[in-house]
Amino acid sequence: MKFFPRQNSSRRFFLMVVLLVLPLSGVGCAQPSMKAEDKTNCLIITIDTLRADRLSSFGSRTVETPNIDRLAVEGLKFTRCFAHTVTTLPSHANILLGVLPPYHGVHDNANFTVPDSIPSLAEVLKDAGYDTAAFIGAYPLDRRFGLGRGFALYDDDYGVQDFSQLFFVERPAGQVINRASEWLKKASMPWFLWVHLFDPHAPYNPPEPFLSQYKDNPYDGEVAYVDQILGDFFSLLRQTGRYDDTLIILTSDHGESLGEHGERTHGYLAYNSTLHVPLIIRAPGYKGEKSEASVVSHIDIFPTVCDVLKLKKPANLQGRSLLPALKGKKLSNEKVLFESLYPYYSRGWAPITGYIDFPMKFIDSPLPELYNLETDFKETKNLASGRDLENERKLLAGMMEAAVGPAAAAARVESQSQATLEKLRNLGYIGAGAWPLKENFKPSDDVKSFMPFESRAEEAMDLFKSGDRVRIQEAISILEANIQQKDDHDLSYSYLASLYFELGRYREALAVLRQGLEKLPGNYTIFLSYISTLLQLGEYEEVVRSVDRLDYFLQAQNDPEIWNSFGAAYVGLGRYDEARPRLEKALALDPDFPSALSNLGFALLMKARSEQNQILLKESMEKFKQAISQNQAFAPAYNGLGAAYKTAGEVEAAIECWLQALSLDPELDQVLYNLGYAYLEKGDKEKALKFLLKYKERVYNLLSPLEKLELDELIRKSR
Repeated sequence: MKFFPRQNSSRRFFLMVVLLVLPLSGVGCAQPSMKAEDKTNCLIITIDTLRADRLSSFGSRTVETPNIDRLAVEGLKFTRCFAHTVTTLPSHANILLGVLPPYHGVHDNANFTVPDSIPSLAEVLKDAGYDTAAFIGAYPLDRRFGLGRGFALYDDDYGVQDFSQLFFVERPAGQVINRASEWLKKASMPWFLWVHLFDPHAPYNPPEPFLSQYKDNPYDGEVAYVDQILGDFFSLLRQTGRYDDTLIILTSDHGESLGEHGERTHGYLAYNSTLHVPLIIRAPGYKGEKSEASVVSHIDIFPTVCDVLKLKKPANLQGRSLLPALKGKKLSNEKVLFESLYPYYSRGWAPITGYIDFPMKFIDSPLPELYNLETDFKETKNLASGRDLENERKLLAGMMEAAVGPAAAAARVESQSQATLEKLRNLGYIGAGAWPLKENFKPSDDVKSFMPFESRAEEAMDLFKSGDRVRIQEAISILEANIQQKDDHDLSYSYLASLYFELGRYREALAVLRQGLEKLPGNYTIFLSYISTLLQLGEYEEVVRSVDRLDYFLQAQNDPEIWNSFGAAYVGLGRYDEARPRLEKALALDPDFPSALSNLGFALLMKARSEQNQILLKESMEKFKQAISQNQAFAPAYNGLGAAYKTAGEVEAAIECWLQALSLDPELDQVLYNLGYAYLEKGDKEKALKFLLKYKERVYNLLSPLEKLELDELIRKSR
């Protein structure tokens, strides 16, 4: 019996930023006599992966964004706003906590959670009497990562993340805005609403008519679609009389490289294509039609909200209020600290840190860079060659030291013990992958050294998706060449294994992953693919033998996917008592995890069968039903519920569940066997034969000799 664990895959992310030490004197609290309906509402809109230069109000010549442009005219447009990081979770932590990554400690999307000891903007507004809600577009901001504090409603119902896919599950802007609009109709005054729209993030697949209008630039089509949806939302606010009394802030968490500097998307490099972001602030009572060219950053948003709403600011904020700019005063340029540490924490590559001290920008890495943004905003002329950069490195070190906060260490997911480090050394885990982290780097470790191989790996996946046999072989050749030329490029192993698996070359996939683990034994992505492939092949013993490796990965301690996978392996071995605590840990990390609920249901069901325990049987049914309630399209849960009904003697209910499972996922092979067996028991040999033959056609070469004999005997009885 298969148990369908959910598979993980890598997600790239991250970058960092700014320094500011500002006076901690508060701005007075809101007047006690002010009525709730007189208070200013607050709306923050973050558009994921939006480049500033893709808004026509910021100079775009390829995309028309009339609705965001109107907001820019009515408010204040900041033309030199920079993010501190180039991945989603840390960048939103910067915005909602008002502090830098060295302070809150969140440096990429996978290895960190937001510390709960740092006051968030939502908490401040909730304590001030605001009704609070957030509507999230995609998985990187799932509540498990810690940004839900202070929100009375944190709507992250974006769908089920399938980690066998290369991209995040997302819900389109229209769905997010519809949910936000429904909440607004019932919200108490005053309210704080955060809306996160994920659409411009890869893959670029805008709905019509934008797909046709922007067929050559689908990224631009995603931006145009989001603008239209926001136009509808702004119209609703105007119609309900809530537009004029609402502070509206629009920004993006980071941009998108779109091929600039050899980077296709984001999360690796720290150029302005991903650091330069739009920022628009429209505040009631302040004139618009202005543009501010001073350098500002994401950590300025939190103190600005407090000042506009007349709320006392937390003392730990590291940004400055932009209220003076709203009043028409000229701002000075601030220094902006930034980082890109996803490659460091998740890939084992050299870290990237740096600062902007306008007009100069310094990027520190094994291959350092220095640019004059006044004359070279696109960073085409590196001024670092042959130059002594001691002063730049001293300034950067000072900025980073000044930005460090007391809660930073708490963001890491369970640091490793000395005993674990000794295990790593004894087993040869010397930092070839993401863990343990390296301290010394050479030019070949620089992110820029990896980017050509990263781009070729992405090109190979595009070729494979074409479905053309010649192109598929070309894709395999590209990945094989990548591994030969740069054998520490982890994604080439993962992608090549994925291609082999899709082609049914399972053992070759496993061999590639073993080769990858031998070279990069601390790489979590390869490890996850290895475990997933073993599970798909039914190699449960090998999975269990790998359980000790969980201690070697920071991510594993907070990753429900991997605990679910190991739980599934123990279920596959019939070791149900050992499966249960691992599946329960997965559910402790993510109580709404359908696959873990379903696998726990299987563990309880099999134990109930062996012990003839009706209580456990009922518990198993409840787990399957919970999984279905979380995702009504989750076919494995229907398969499991059918098995539970069959055990309880309710054959018709079992068949109904199995047929439902098959309609949801025609590739769910085990259901074919279950239906064939059930119909044979009922005496309906015609239906039994149909399902059993189809099952044999799909999986016969994967079965053991004994399983083949049993299947052939059932088919003989059905004829």
